[in-house]
Amino acid sequence: MTGVRSQLVTLMAPEDEAAFLSFVFERPTVSLITDERSPTPEFPRTREVGGLRGLQCMLWDAAILPRPRVEHIASCDDYYLRSEESLIQFLRSPVKDTAIGVGRIALATGWKGAPATNPKTARAMTDWFNALGRWIKARFENSFVYASDFKPDVGSRERTVWVGPRAVELSRQGWKLKHEGPPEYSLHYFDPAEEADVLARYRAPKNLLCVGRVVHVGEVISVPLQKQTFRVALEQDAPFAEFEGPFSCTRPTPKLGDEVACVFHENILGRHPDPWEPREIRKLTPANRDRVLDGLRKTWRV
Repeated sequence: MTGVRSQLVTLMAPEDEAAFLSFVFERPTVSLITDERSPTPEFPRTREVGGLRGLQCMLWDAAILPRPRVEHIASCDDYYLRSEESLIQFLRSPVKDTAIGVGRIALATGWKGAPATNPKTARAMTDWFNALGRWIKARFENSFVYASDFKPDVGSRERTVWVGPRAVELSRQGWKLKHEGPPEYSLHYFDPAEEADVLARYRAPKNLLCVGRVVHVGEVISVPLQKQTFRVALEQDAPFAEFEGPFSCTRPTPKLGDEVACVFHENILGRHPDPWEPREIRKLTPANRDRVLDGLRKTWRV
């Protein structure tokens, strides 16, 4: 059977989570398993909507699955929850200070190596998951721009996250809504009716292509990624005369005195004061010069 994974990425303030779980518990046979690991075969579960601590939870409907399967792992002497195909994963949104991260609900069925799912059970789980998804989409928002906190005009439309109304309200009060990308980026809600005007205020990060000569070859930073430190004296039309930093490179590795093409990426995270970050360096020769420059322009959209 081909594996199927359905998921909905969510971002919930505690009040949004309480409203969601209240809907979940309208089914009297549903419990929330509060951890995927337990020191005993009996996993902690609850039908309360508050006081939860762990972030990795599972939704269990005893009317569909009378008892979840567990597996004892001797190396750690703990029990692990199985029956993933008959449970809905609920990853809660982490809240830290005035920032809220994303979570999700997810259902996985038919994966290689997993127990075969009874077709009746699979249909019941899919129907349940879809009902939860409809409830979320009817009440949550997904009109967001994902933008840099350091350069607020750098951002793009984000369509995959559904954010609860209380989380949207908190974001208007200065809270940060975080996705799975860099911590220096946040989600910003906008009115769907104003989408075109809102998106026109955002732009993509800039890339810069410069030509120069290697004046110093430094240490290899990362062997698997082929990153190495170079100092390059750049041509006069570049925005700076010289740059030293770790570039990714491919063979032939540039040597002292070689002419090179350097790609720089705009600093959009603010982790250092320099306006540009090194990305890629390529050795130029009379035979490959035009081809390499054209390839870099295309790859990096310079």
